[in-house]
Amino acid sequence: MRNPSENAESAVSASESVPRASVPWMRLAGAFLAGTPFFCSLPYTVGSWKASPMDRYNWIFHLVFLFLAACSVPAVKDSAVRSKPDWFALPAVAAAAALYAAGLFKHIYLVTILGGVGFWWTGIWFFCGWTAAWVMLPAFGALSLGSTSSTFLLCNRLLISPTVALIGKLAGAVVCVAVCMVFILTEFVMKREVFWFLLAAGAILTGTVISRGGVSSADPFRPNLAAPPEGVEVREIPLDEDTIRFFEGSEAHQYQVSDGGFVCSALEVKCGSDIHKIHPASHCLRSGGAEILAESVVMHSLPDGRSLPVTEIRSVVRGTPLLTFVWYTGPTETTGSFFTFRRKWSASEEWRSFQFAVAVQAGFEESARKRLLELLSKF
Repeated sequence: MRNPSENAESAVSASESVPRASVPWMRLAGAFLAGTPFFCSLPYTVGSWKASPMDRYNWIFHLVFLFLAACSVPAVKDSAVRSKPDWFALPAVAAAAALYAAGLFKHIYLVTILGGVGFWWTGIWFFCGWTAAWVMLPAFGALSLGSTSSTFLLCNRLLISPTVALIGKLAGAVVCVAVCMVFILTEFVMKREVFWFLLAAGAILTGTVISRGGVSSADPFRPNLAAPPEGVEVREIPLDEDTIRFFEGSEAHQYQVSDGGFVCSALEVKCGSDIHKIHPASHCLRSGGAEILAESVVMHSLPDGRSLPVTEIRSVVRGTPLLTFVWYTGPTETTGSFFTFRRKWSASEEWRSFQFAVAVQAGFEESARKRLLELLSKF
């Protein structure tokens, strides 16, 4: 029978014979460097905090991301030690790269930033394993909430005020913190197949909401306000400094249009080479203190039979109800959707934005809409 000291020596020898797993610093470095596309967008993001009222508080979500990422680092490191590169992540990496490239090609910063966030997260999955990606999911969820134009998108799609949209995003950040704590304390990891099924369902639902109100395009409709038709009087109004600054880089003209008994205001913007200087009309109105009551993309029929797709906005500006028509005209078509315009815009083609607005008395909205369509049909 062996004495206790011999048993202890045997145990020590056995433990010494089992090599300890070394920390895979190269793969951890690869996971960090996968964030390079996102890092490239940071100068624009920081600039938006200063320039855009709706993006002013997005730095909060970047701080939440740093906190959650720091909490998740031990689990990421442990997953990297226990895992090898996960080749199942490559399709997700490719999808994120395609999203990032699409944002660059179409000059849409929101898409570029989300593509960069996705590429970073999928890079962590590839280099450090699914467990690392899973535990980092709440952190990247908070980071996505800080994307530029995310507040505007919520306002535009849900018809809520910027304050309500910010509160909703803050609530989402709180949820991310709570979920991260649950992941760390319980070590729960969802199966990849279940996660991707839920993600696909969420993407379909989000796409449905974003595409709400989409209509077909129509032939180009570009009223010549500089040379109006007979019976229509147009008077150009000088732009104030705020409007000039708002449309910096584009050529803007403001008019008062009348056919004798009906008067409305018109804004024509010749889009310049910097598409980021062209904003949705509801954003312009909110910046001027307007309350948006309703917004939808509709296809109107002019009295002469032509079709005109517009974004129709009902708002209140300093106590005055307004009805506004907005559309975007390119070389071959007109669309009423700002998002369709952004997808189809090209610096090599001339696009113009038109915005006609009329004050509406209570109970006379339909009459004002009819008179506005009659006026437009004269061009």
